[in-house]
Amino acid sequence: MPPSFWSRLLVASHNVSMPSILNVLGIVLYLLITVLFVIWWLRHSRRGFDWILIVAPLAFVLSYLSSIIFRVPDYQAGCNGSCPGWWGAPLPTHISDGASSFTLNPVGFIANAALFYTVILVVSAGIVLLAEQLKWSEKSLRWRFGFVLVVVILPWALLPTLLPLREPDLSSPEQRYAINAKRAWRWQLQSRRFNDRRLVVEDVRLHPDGERHRVCLRAYTWFYIPYDRVYVDLEPAGVRATGGGAIPLSDSCWVQP
Repeated sequence: MPPSFWSRLLVASHNVSMPSILNVLGIVLYLLITVLFVIWWLRHSRRGFDWILIVAPLAFVLSYLSSIIFRVPDYQAGCNGSCPGWWGAPLPTHISDGASSFTLNPVGFIANAALFYTVILVVSAGIVLLAEQLKWSEKSLRWRFGFVLVVVILPWALLPTLLPLREPDLSSPEQRYAINAKRAWRWQLQSRRFNDRRLVVEDVRLHPDGERHRVCLRAYTWFYIPYDRVYVDLEPAGVRATGGGAIPLSDSCWVQP
C-alpha cells in the first residue's frame, strides 16, 4: 500500500537531513505566510507586537497539550508485527520505541508549535478583520459576547466534525473493517452518543476468538476532547457487527470478552 501523506510527514520529521523538494517548498510557503502575517499584525495594531510575542509561548503550550490529547498507541494494523504509535497532532511530538515507551521528538514538537503559531496568527487576524467590518467598537456587550460565541467558541467546539486526525496506515481490508465499524456503531448497534463527534481508529486486529475482527476506536467529543474508547466486533466477513461497547481510555480494547 502506498504511504499516506501523514506517513511521509512522519518520516520527514525524522529524516530532516535530506528534505525533498516538496518539503522545501512547504517550508518556504509556511515561512512566507508567517512573515506576511507578522508584518500585518505589526502594521495593523499598536498591540500587534505584544500579540506576536504572546502567541509564541501559547503555541508551545498547544503543542504540549496535543501530546496529551491526541494519542495513538502501538498498533498492529498494516504492519508485520507491531508499529510504533505516536502522541501529538497534527505532527507527532512523541514517538514510541515499539514497546509502548514514548520519547520526545524535538523536530516534531518544534514544528508542531511553529504550525500552531502561524495558525493562531492567521485565524486571529481573520477574527479581528471580521470584528472591525461589523463595527465591534460600536456594539453592546451582549453583541460582543454573541460574536465571540459564534465566531470563536462554536467553530472550536466543532473542530472534531470539521478536521480529521491522522490514523494508522491500514491495508485495504482493514480500511473496510474500520469504515464498517464506524457505520455499525452509529446505525446497526445504534450506540452513537451525542458526544461522539469523531471516532479515530487506533487498531484493527482479530477478535480474541480468532475468527471475527475487532476495531478499536478513540472517541472525541466537542473541542476535540477524548473521553473513552469504543470497540466494535465484526463478523468474519467484516460487514456486520456482532457486538461492541464503550470503555474508559485507561482500559484496553483487546482484553474485552
